[in-house]
Amino acid sequence: MFAAALLSCGALTARAQDAPADIKPDHWAYAAVEDLAKKGLIKGYPPDGKFLGGRTLTRYEAATILKRVLDRMEEIVKQSQPGNGVTKEDIENLRSSAAEIRRLVDDLKTQLTVIGADMIKASSDLAALRKEIGDVGARVGAIDDKVSRLSARVDETTLRTDQAIHGVAELRGALQTGLSKKVDVGVGRLRVGGEVQVWFGTAFGSTLGGNTPGSPLPQGRNFGGGVGDTFRLRRAKIILDGTITDAVNYHTMIDVARTGTGSNGPLQDLWVGYKLNRYLRFEIGQQKTGLTEEGTREDSQLLTIARAIMNEDLPAAAGRVGNARDTGAVLKLNASRVRASVGLWNDNGNTINVVDDNRLKFLTGTLFVSTLRHFTFGVWGGSNVGSQHGKEIRDRFGGTLLFQGGPHTFETEAAYARDIAPGTDPNRPGSIAVGFYALYGYRVSRKWQIVFRYDVWDPAQHDRANSTTESGVFIPQANHKTKEYTFGITYVPAQGSKIQLNYIREDVEVNGGNFFGAPRTILLTNFQTNF
Repeated sequence: MFAAALLSCGALTARAQDAPADIKPDHWAYAAVEDLAKKGLIKGYPPDGKFLGGRTLTRYEAATILKRVLDRMEEIVKQSQPGNGVTKEDIENLRSSAAEIRRLVDDLKTQLTVIGADMIKASSDLAALRKEIGDVGARVGAIDDKVSRLSARVDETTLRTDQAIHGVAELRGALQTGLSKKVDVGVGRLRVGGEVQVWFGTAFGSTLGGNTPGSPLPQGRNFGGGVGDTFRLRRAKIILDGTITDAVNYHTMIDVARTGTGSNGPLQDLWVGYKLNRYLRFEIGQQKTGLTEEGTREDSQLLTIARAIMNEDLPAAAGRVGNARDTGAVLKLNASRVRASVGLWNDNGNTINVVDDNRLKFLTGTLFVSTLRHFTFGVWGGSNVGSQHGKEIRDRFGGTLLFQGGPHTFETEAAYARDIAPGTDPNRPGSIAVGFYALYGYRVSRKWQIVFRYDVWDPAQHDRANSTTESGVFIPQANHKTKEYTFGITYVPAQGSKIQLNYIREDVEVNGGNFFGAPRTILLTNFQTNF
């Protein structure tokens, strides 16, 4: 009907208009578009009047075109009269067509109204949907964040689990290896270890002890003596560490290089320990009394071949401070940054391997604190306690400063020692010894280290005039100390083994010869292994 109306309009006079500019004359629809444009039924789109022939026709545009057709037909009907080839029947048909077109336009208006309402609802629904999609997106984003965090935790947990499994595997392997080295015992477990040291020393024509060949060794620094160049089996330790339960253990150390009695006897350590809690232990038996840090340190951990003067060679009853063993009981505290002990002993090294020879006891106390990074500070001391006629006096006090950072090591300790024999006038100052050492070590590489140490020790800074020390050796009132200079090189060929070379100069003052021997230069070599 729409096409018939258009054709009917074709027979009537039209309002001439130009065809839209964007349709070319060579286009197959050009004639139709031009004809409709001339009849005023179509127009170009504003603002430039383009036809846009490839665009889809909407209901709005169809209604507009029908409205123009209807208006044009009504206009033509009003102007038309029978005649000139136009019959009354043509006019009636045209009116009938106009009525149909009007009804079609009304239907389109109704549909457009419904569609408009539907579009409003659709727009509202679309907005709500977009909001819901936004909310869902936000929730999905939050879920994604939670999933990402959970995934990161899972990855971290997986990594830690893998590390833990690897660590357990390594621990199991180490445990199996360790257990394979344990000795079967009746109760608990037992570990057997040891240490061997062989020294070679030369004093370049003199003696290591600074004495005349054949004469007695001095009481002070003597490096074990020897007529001239000599090898020395310095240590041959057999160590037994046993565990009864987690709370009870024992330790024994026998040095078979020692063949004498007392402090020179083979038995050095023998004690039983009880774990009271996480930090406290109680030990009873024979061991080091704990004075000085270097004196308590194991031989395998020393940076020089020989210990400082105050911790080695000196008689136990004439000035020795650390590295002194005796029988007694000690309570030890070992926390993360604090180490401390309180001990009660027969003496400070004078009654090793024997029972006490008096009713006095030697009370000790130590405190080492590592509150600053790389630094350790310590104070320690001991004194005789108890009552006895003709009381023997033995006092030891001092302090420690240690630094360990990277390849650098620095340590220094100073000590005060006083000894008065039983029966001596207690109002006299007795034999008072003082001194210190300072050491610096630099680790060149994993296998090489160089060390410098300076020692000063005065065995009788204050002594009774024209008297003797506790060891029975006369020491004048002045100029009797020694200064020791050590330069060392350490090479570690394998774990648990090392070779040390120390160049040592003993500068003994003029009145110190009886106690320290003659001034001398020593080259000392240590071959050591632990197992």
